[in-house]
Amino acid sequence: MLRLNAFTTIKPYFKCFSVFRVPLIGDPRSRFQLARILYNENIAYSFPYEEYLYCKGKPNGILERIREIVESNIIQGNLVLGSVEKPEEKVLGPQDEVIIKPIVYSAFEKILESKGFLIPCRTVKKAIPQITEESMNRGFIVPLTSTSDVVVLRGLKYMLEIRPSGYGILWIDIYCPPLDLRLKRRLSPGELRERGLMELYHSKAVLKSKERLDILHHLLDILCGSREAQTLRLEFPDGEVIQFSRSLLQLEAIARRWYF
Repeated sequence: MLRLNAFTTIKPYFKCFSVFRVPLIGDPRSRFQLARILYNENIAYSFPYEEYLYCKGKPNGILERIREIVESNIIQGNLVLGSVEKPEEKVLGPQDEVIIKPIVYSAFEKILESKGFLIPCRTVKKAIPQITEESMNRGFIVPLTSTSDVVVLRGLKYMLEIRPSGYGILWIDIYCPPLDLRLKRRLSPGELRERGLMELYHSKAVLKSKERLDILHHLLDILCGSREAQTLRLEFPDGEVIQFSRSLLQLEAIARRWYF
């Protein structure tokens, strides 16, 4: 039976997804900086949308910390917090995926960071291993040759899909960019060709199906905490947990519209 690199939530969590929101206006960069501070401090995973900041965390701590940030002017740019005594509770559904998805991505990226991965760009859903001995031992950093400074990183790219039923599907695939350790940056296809490394890169980066699946399961062992774990758990600062089954999604489930 054909299986896909996709994992479904064990329940339709996104049919009723509880968050809080506070009125917050300002330039987009400043609002995203504020959301990033709340993320780093593990107070809330949040996303600015229209004239509100939508947050999943503890409501009292959220509002107090936002006030402190706005009043201290530690963020460049103008931020104006609306006059409220407490955050407004909202229940979002699949139609609100533009808000839900960034909040859930934050929970997943928190796990990735705790397991030795970097997210180079928040708008592009890709993660690469940190350049450490542990990543090397895990097989996530593969040298092209014994003398070259160029390596292939074995990270992952991911996408969350929210279905009208309220179920979520997390698509994960292996991502293998080339990196120059000496220059500390990724290389373009043109640079690989100039160095005569393109064919060698492809031999390391373009994986056979079984090898790709083995690496995916190895990644899941790390992200789930153990080989025995049956689910990938995403935890939010408010204590809520969302679980994705570790079983690969069967094509038959899509054909029969299960989870849809």
